[in-house]
Amino acid sequence: MKTTRHNPVEWSGQHGSVRSLRRTGTRLLAVGVFAAVLSAAANDTDTDTETGNGTGGEWAIPVPHTELPFPETHGAHPHFKIEWWYLTGHLFSGDRRFGVQATFFRLGQRPVPVERGDLYGDSQLYMAHMALTDVQGGAFHHEERLNRGGWDAFARTGDLDVRNGNWSLRRDAETGMLHLQGSIRSEVSYSLTLEPEQDHVIFGEAGVSKKGADGTAASYYVTFPRLLAEGEVSIGGETLPVTGQLWMDHEISSSQLERNQVGWDWVSMQFLDGRGLMAFILRTEDGSVSEFSKLVWVDADGTLHHRTTEEFAWEFAGHWESPKTGATYPIAPTIRTIDPASGEERELRVRPVMEAQELTGGLGGISYWEGACDVVGEGGELIGRAYLELTGYTEGLQDRLGVDAR
Repeated sequence: MKTTRHNPVEWSGQHGSVRSLRRTGTRLLAVGVFAAVLSAAANDTDTDTETGNGTGGEWAIPVPHTELPFPETHGAHPHFKIEWWYLTGHLFSGDRRFGVQATFFRLGQRPVPVERGDLYGDSQLYMAHMALTDVQGGAFHHEERLNRGGWDAFARTGDLDVRNGNWSLRRDAETGMLHLQGSIRSEVSYSLTLEPEQDHVIFGEAGVSKKGADGTAASYYVTFPRLLAEGEVSIGGETLPVTGQLWMDHEISSSQLERNQVGWDWVSMQFLDGRGLMAFILRTEDGSVSEFSKLVWVDADGTLHHRTTEEFAWEFAGHWESPKTGATYPIAPTIRTIDPASGEERELRVRPVMEAQELTGGLGGISYWEGACDVVGEGGELIGRAYLELTGYTEGLQDRLGVDAR
């Protein structure tokens, strides 16, 4: 099955055409905000390409067939330039439903180790995003932060322990549980304990998720596809007990894109039958979809089924125009691919629970759409839940991303 080649300047569907979309950024949009304030990487020593470890001068790059150690891999990798821990998911409290996003970014200014307790360091910058979709309340809350490495903004090596002010994500070494603390101004706060229902998986071929033919455009892509969540959400003066499921991506790289790639759209799905799916399309300068776009099924036991661009189609059936930024987002994709369980073609329709889930970025003026969605089958029946990310629809980020790793 051929991937539908959508021109980002004109996509059409049942709700009409989306015209004159600007060619722009990627999942790295937040990293793009960093680029204007980063110094150029120093190149005074070498990178060990056998291990993928930087030795001080150049940024490390992912190396195929590398045996990643755990739990150390869950922690920070300051010899790589770009790293994030990205959590999205769905929470419920009785009849109330929430979508939640918590993202911690680390971007290195120079490839040197960051020691525990290094106060007021100048080698790392940290950005974080928090968002909460209040479905019944019809409200979308979000906040962004940018801090230099120091006592209240850090990412530890050795295991998962990241912080940006009073926002934090850490892993309990004894229990394996993750603990997430977040807030959004004075409007929202939440505290969640996350239990991996499935062990982590590693996306990509030979342990590396390639975004292009150049070996530097790649990442180590480690994911917890199903985290059972329990905790509380405080909103509108009320504290509610919540349960639900989250998805967590941890990507480690020094360059995510080739020079001719201008952005990507990404989705994660958690099906009611216990399986999952991750897919992204990389948009190129000429309006085509890069051959390095991917779709991966995740079985309940963690078995992965990778699909190339020849084996899935990504189509958009609707769009939403932001009253704040004027950007037009294609928010209702339909994905067609072969289900590995049945061997038959499936139609997976992603439908947002709210249209207005745009983070109108204050830091650097970068805005993007990321929101809670349902997944429905051809007959309209609920078959799962998803999170959809659409970036680069407000301004171009290609020149600000620093996609050349070395």
